[in-house]
Amino acid sequence: MYNRRMPAYGRVSLVRCFWVLALLTHALCVRVCLVHANDFEEFDAARNAYEGQDYAQAARRFEQLGGGDTPALTNRSLLLESKKYLAASYLFLGKLPQAEAEFQRLLRLDPQYLLDPLGFPEEVQRLFAQTKARLDSERRVAEEERRREEERKRQLEERRLSEARARWERLVSLAQTERVEEKRSRWIALIPFGVGQVQNGHGSLGAVLAVSEGSLLAISLVSWIIHENLRGEHPGASARDEFTVTERVSRYTNQVSLGLFGALALTGIIDAQARFQGDAAHTRKRSLSPELREPPRLSVGPQGLSLRIKF
Repeated sequence: MYNRRMPAYGRVSLVRCFWVLALLTHALCVRVCLVHANDFEEFDAARNAYEGQDYAQAARRFEQLGGGDTPALTNRSLLLESKKYLAASYLFLGKLPQAEAEFQRLLRLDPQYLLDPLGFPEEVQRLFAQTKARLDSERRVAEEERRREEERKRQLEERRLSEARARWERLVSLAQTERVEEKRSRWIALIPFGVGQVQNGHGSLGAVLAVSEGSLLAISLVSWIIHENLRGEHPGASARDEFTVTERVSRYTNQVSLGLFGALALTGIIDAQARFQGDAAHTRKRSLSPELREPPRLSVGPQGLSLRIKF
């Protein structure tokens, strides 16, 4: 079985790379430890100057460690302590604005920070308390302003969504309504059987005329057929009377029903012409697609309220 092995010079290179990385890591760790050790040493030296009431030297050292808005320290605890001692040093040097500014920076880093009541004199405690109270008040005012601004934006968003929903409902209402144009003609109004009345929008009267005229026309047609069937027949003496009665009844029935039909048809035509209104338009409802029937959805997300309309 073939077994491929790494060349000797390759193994030596890997070992060298390993040792180089190890040395670099060790050097980095040592440097970090030295930096932290130097920070602690500088802090102790500055605090010793403060405790020795050499406030000018203490202020210079604490300025180098944690003064201003871009301090050199990266350790949070040391940074907070440095700003505290720096503010106290400024106060003892008569630099009240600088002392107050450092207390502000300290409290912005840690709003819940508390000053040791036994570690500092009353004037330091008083300035710290005043600065903290002022910052807390400003913070509450800013928070209230932010809350009012969020409430205003929320109300504006709700109003916008309400208007969007109202517009959607109006669009749906318009989509459900269809305008129908009706062309009306006087020639159609001349047609009997209530056609003119239906065209004019008088459907009930048109139905009555249609039934009445249709019935009279049917009676007239049936009586005419019966009368025509009797034509040319010569009944015997015994059936002559019945034949005569049938002939007269069918003839009179045909004449009366045909006359009534003509009179009723003419009356309907006159009524349709008299109440003719010309072209007309009306609206009617129509069904919507399932997508448009779905109402808009109000949802709450990371960006606030939102209205989702599906088309």
